Amino acid sequence: MTDFMPSTIRLARDGQVTHRNFSRLGYQRLIRGVYGRVPDNSRLDKWQSQRVAFLARVHAVMAAYKDRGVVLFGVTALQVMEVALPSRLQDWNACHILVPAEGLRPIRKPVVAHRCIYPPTVWNCWGLPVPHPVEQWLQLRGATIDELVEVGDGFLRRKDPLLTIEEMRTKLVDLSGRPGVKKAAAAMKWVRPDTDSLYETRTRLLLVRAGLPEPTVNLEVYCPSVGRTFHVDLGYEKEKLAVEYDGAVHVGNRSQMEIDANRRRILQDEGWLIITVTAEQLSKPQDIIRSVQTALVLRTAR
Repeated sequence: MTDFMPSTIRLARDGQVTHRNFSRLGYQRLIRGVYGRVPDNSRLDKWQSQRVAFLARVHAVMAAYKDRGVVLFGVTALQVMEVALPSRLQDWNACHILVPAEGLRPIRKPVVAHRCIYPPTVWNCWGLPVPHPVEQWLQLRGATIDELVEVGDGFLRRKDPLLTIEEMRTKLVDLSGRPGVKKAAAAMKWVRPDTDSLYETRTRLLLVRAGLPEPTVNLEVYCPSVGRTFHVDLGYEKEKLAVEYDGAVHVGNRSQMEIDANRRRILQDEGWLIITVTAEQLSKPQDIIRSVQTALVLRTAR
């Protein structure tokens, strides 16, 4: 994504690029009074284009308030860190920032300013100052416990995790007494590392909340017939039962579809039963619960 960040940002108050000449000079208006050169992103998909526009806007806001002690805040900080959020918690239009307690509250669209009595632990992400992920986890005040678990799993994601589970626990202890810590601690009991998507977490929690045994996340399965180890999203090793979320990410990618189909065939040859879950099926949870419960009963009896 770095290739699609504004290569040059100019502030109107500097007098070089203004609302009168920005187009002629090859700039785009990112927010009021801030202009940038943004590479062509026409080849990106809808989600990527949304993220590129969001990051360009955030970079513009931070340029406008440079050297004022401002850091990103809440969902804006988490989205910059590429943490997947439940759809109702996302905000791709506004830019939430944390301003110093004694600082002047900015008035500029799309900025939403917040004040906090606790100084943040500042990280750097994509050249932007963001508070520690766990500190922003506490700011999701309207989230349910399960939504907090989904976000927490995102910190420990299999690819490029932000934290380890030990680091999360240690940080929560350090933040003891702050608003939101008790609720986050309750969610922490269900946070697991190595997930690939919040939908996998949602599926796992669905099964657990229904009273079924908790499956192992990203379970390793060795297949002697081919001498290879595969991973299943959620697995019951003893029963050889896998529950996998299919987000249709690879639809149209023939090579990846062949790899997935071959992997599935090998697992089935080794005696594994694979139950596939989709986003639409998650809206009818009883069907998923019934399928998994029936499979566990039959395979345990066998």
